[in-house]
Amino acid sequence: MRRPCLVTSILCVAICSSVAPAAAVPAQDQPASANSLLPPGTPAQFSALKICLRLEDQTPFLGAAYVRALPESGDELLGLLDETKGEMLFYAVPPGKYTVQVNAPAFLTAVLHTEVAPGGTERTLFVVMKRRSSLKPDEKPGDAASTSEPKREPAQDAEATAPPAESSPSTAPTTPKKENWKPVDWKDEGVVVDSGVACPTEQVLHSAGERVREFVSSMEKFTATETVEHYPIDKAGERKQPETRKFAYVVTITQDARGTFALEEFRDGGTDRSLFPASIATTGLPAVVLVLHPDYAVDFEYQCDGLIHVQDHDYWQMRFAQRQDRPVRIESYVVNGAAWAVFLQGRVWIDPGKGQVVRLESQLLKPIPQIELWQQHQIINYVGVKFASTGQEVWLPQSAEVYVERHGKRYYRRHSFQDFRLFNVETAQSVKAPKGSYSFTNLTDSDMTGELTVNPVAELTGGPIILRFEVPAHRTVIKTVGPGKDVNLPPASIASAKFVHSGETGSVKVDVDLVKETTLDIVPERALANP
Repeated sequence: MRRPCLVTSILCVAICSSVAPAAAVPAQDQPASANSLLPPGTPAQFSALKICLRLEDQTPFLGAAYVRALPESGDELLGLLDETKGEMLFYAVPPGKYTVQVNAPAFLTAVLHTEVAPGGTERTLFVVMKRRSSLKPDEKPGDAASTSEPKREPAQDAEATAPPAESSPSTAPTTPKKENWKPVDWKDEGVVVDSGVACPTEQVLHSAGERVREFVSSMEKFTATETVEHYPIDKAGERKQPETRKFAYVVTITQDARGTFALEEFRDGGTDRSLFPASIATTGLPAVVLVLHPDYAVDFEYQCDGLIHVQDHDYWQMRFAQRQDRPVRIESYVVNGAAWAVFLQGRVWIDPGKGQVVRLESQLLKPIPQIELWQQHQIINYVGVKFASTGQEVWLPQSAEVYVERHGKRYYRRHSFQDFRLFNVETAQSVKAPKGSYSFTNLTDSDMTGELTVNPVAELTGGPIILRFEVPAHRTVIKTVGPGKDVNLPPASIASAKFVHSGETGSVKVDVDLVKETTLDIVPERALANP
């Protein structure tokens, strides 16, 4: 029995192939076409199996997961991760019945049964990963896990695009005690770590690093409305009345040929620091998350504490600290024209399914007595913001709290951001499939015809729904699901589907967004003509 693959958002730990035994190819068998998912030379009776891992909001699952494909008899299959995130590919799969098992930390185990047909069929199995923390109080862990019949979810409003603001732990400030005006040090906070879940440190760092890389590379500029509340702290440790400012905030992040990042911030169209309360500027907050960027990983030491449970959500807790033997590239203080490097340490909370940072805390690794900087503590919360213009979700700072003691003075400051807008120089248009839909993308230079057969669950009367349509070259066609729509069925009542098309194997990309487990077979007409 071979080991299962550990899937991350970029690579599979084991580079492997089908375990089907080698055999002579009969003369009547034709090898797979060049653009097929199957490797060249694969006998035509073999097929392909794709496992698409999705979260309950139908975004790709980007955490660490063990995916196993177990046949009724014979050895376990081993697969490779496709460039499309969250998709596991099994090549040259012998026809037969299989059990697919998916395990991921902080998620319920998913077990589904499927059957792979012969003749070059490409079966796609969509697996919805359910968070362990989403269990109802009266449910047991096995109740919500998928078995031979996937649990059906109720249909969801296709227009619902609520941002996952609730996924970020609340950090509403409380009035600090006189003897402790700054927040409790996280080393003394007493967050409980789940001792029964081992932390895959490398995979967590890799996934979070890729999300930070995407944040930098995909964003040319975003704007927001920023509110700044500045509270002086008196000698007794009490907050005084705040000064409040509101700005039209614009930030740009660019990277030069040497890989160095440059962040520019504009408030009300300028960079005048005297606009801040008390003429003390707080800048560079969006750049702190670069502590997890792959290009900066060599500058820090990391330690994964494990899985923590906060406000009905699970997060990986990762600590970081600036290495003493590496240059400081994240933050510095400029005083009288001289720059002083700030050595940071801190922790981050990372979503185990998305790989996104939802909260980041940093504080001084050591004070800087030359400029009388004795304390600095930052707490930044992030929220996923989905931009209608591009369909893109970008995780941006939602709020930030800053505690500083310098030059004999203390202050507490809170930043909050809202009304986000994204400006991107890309002009290419992409089609975003709505919730409750099938989408078909023609990857070739020729038009193709297709027939979609959607089978309802056995409990419903009536036969399958059949749609015939054309998919132009390099275009996408979308068929929506729901009462009165293209596929006149509630999404939760669909059992399976098959798409037969006039192109070659691998010439069409099909995606499904039904908020439930389902299967889809993609079959070229040539495969039906030559069973």
